[in-house]
Amino acid sequence: MKRIWASLSALLIAANVPAAVSVSIESIAQREGTKLVDIRFDADNSSGASVFVSVSVMDGTNSVASPTLYGDVGGIAAGYNRHIVWDGGSDLNGVLASNLAVTLYVSEPVPSGMALIPAGEIEVDDPDFSGYSVSCPDLFMDTFEVDNALWQSVYVWAVANQYQFQNPGTWKSDGHPVVEVNWWDCIVWCNARSAMEGLSPCYRNKVSNQVIKQWFSGVSASCDEAENGYRLPWAEEWEYAARAGVPDFRYPWGNTIARTNLNCKLSGNHHPDYHTGFRPYTAPVGEFEANAFGLHDMAGNVWEICWDAVGDYRRRKGGSWDDGADEARCGHADTIHETGYMDSTGFRSVRAAWADEATETIVFDSRNYALEVISAHGAPVPAVGLATYAWKSAVDCSVDAFVNEGGTNFTCIGWTGTGSVPASGSSNQTAVVLTDLVSSIVWNWASDDTDNDGMDDDWELQFFSGLHQAATNDFDFDGQDNGSEYIAGTNPTNPASLFKLTTGISPAGFVLEWPTASNRLYNIHWTPDLRNTPFGAFETDIAYPRHSATSSADRGFFKVDVRKR
Repeated sequence: MKRIWASLSALLIAANVPAAVSVSIESIAQREGTKLVDIRFDADNSSGASVFVSVSVMDGTNSVASPTLYGDVGGIAAGYNRHIVWDGGSDLNGVLASNLAVTLYVSEPVPSGMALIPAGEIEVDDPDFSGYSVSCPDLFMDTFEVDNALWQSVYVWAVANQYQFQNPGTWKSDGHPVVEVNWWDCIVWCNARSAMEGLSPCYRNKVSNQVIKQWFSGVSASCDEAENGYRLPWAEEWEYAARAGVPDFRYPWGNTIARTNLNCKLSGNHHPDYHTGFRPYTAPVGEFEANAFGLHDMAGNVWEICWDAVGDYRRRKGGSWDDGADEARCGHADTIHETGYMDSTGFRSVRAAWADEATETIVFDSRNYALEVISAHGAPVPAVGLATYAWKSAVDCSVDAFVNEGGTNFTCIGWTGTGSVPASGSSNQTAVVLTDLVSSIVWNWASDDTDNDGMDDDWELQFFSGLHQAATNDFDFDGQDNGSEYIAGTNPTNPASLFKLTTGISPAGFVLEWPTASNRLYNIHWTPDLRNTPFGAFETDIAYPRHSATSSADRGFFKVDVRKR
């Protein structure tokens, strides 16, 4: 029969103990232009103690194992405005998840040597088992099977405090799991561990309601799961923890099995690395990779005794070093008499965890967005070619407005685009926010003198509003043709802008004057002797509003050149 779990909060209220930990999510959102997700939240612990924070990410029924997290995660001080960054691009790259569930778990600090098992329920659908659900309240579970050091540290204290065991336990070597303990030994040990650490024991004599400190023949035990002490997991809790929230795995890590996964028999043979010396052929705890909840050896090594009763027998889970692949499956269960003990059977313990959780679903896009840049001339930013960016990246696209290539002047006259890029534009710069998987921008250029009249198109368009003026025309009838005025940089529509250099004499020397144009630069050159001395720079890069200069020389020759500013 399936167990129906009350929430931990309800259990605590029933025991007249208020829930101490709470969490509320302020926001969870993907950071635009990146594959990062910002998680902002408040975490409270009414006791004033710190809290333990973890995050799970589910894409449909697929869990993201060990999300890459930065910031206020793990053991932190309780408080407001906490911030975690999930690097989704590292863990879940190249996908569009329209309903990504991000769950934030906050609990009491996780005890040393234990892992947080967040509450939940899953419908089992692995290749060999299906059609039932397993659920679990918030729990702390031993990361490893109880090894000799942990067993002994409690056992010695317990015996000194009048706890009585049927079996003292044995083990292969230091660091190996304790074996040859029975169900009664396990619950006495759990009560002793609770008392040793100042916690409330869970197990009581069902008749007298006294805390169990020794095994009782023919007497039933009861378990108060609202207490904060140690206990054995139910088989359902154990399976939920072994599956780590994944309903369709045969084993804690997936559907196939290999020597690198666990210590068990394969093809009838013991694991060669541990089949040495005398029985049991156990491996040191933690030799194999943990599952997504951080639990080691949930398959193989030793059977783990659970709380469930089947008459005088108790369930055990996980298989052992002396069993094959079938027994190591998450859904497989076996039994052992409550006074029975074997060198292939041990256990791990759990504790109730005061915890809270909150979930939000988001749209997460970790696909690569491509922007293709095409330009025949100039220096585009970003570079010509195909580049990839994250979702909603804001990309500045620009080129030089003017370029001289091979002696020919070219002007940027705009662009055409597809995808996230505007269809057309006229400036040499645009900002693109990538929302289409593939976008392209083509910068369009034109030669400055498309009518081959010796004058730049932009100059003709500026002054004549068209390309119909010939270089030999004199538009303003000032005696200089359009080509000359173009070279000089003056205004061909204004007779007063006749280009000339005039001189005068002042006490300081020669005074030179020249017309001004706001979009031109003037360079004045001087030589004292046309025949024997070359021209040298007198004034260079003179810009509007400057239009005069004074030379201290008493004689000489001057010339000027003009260029576009």
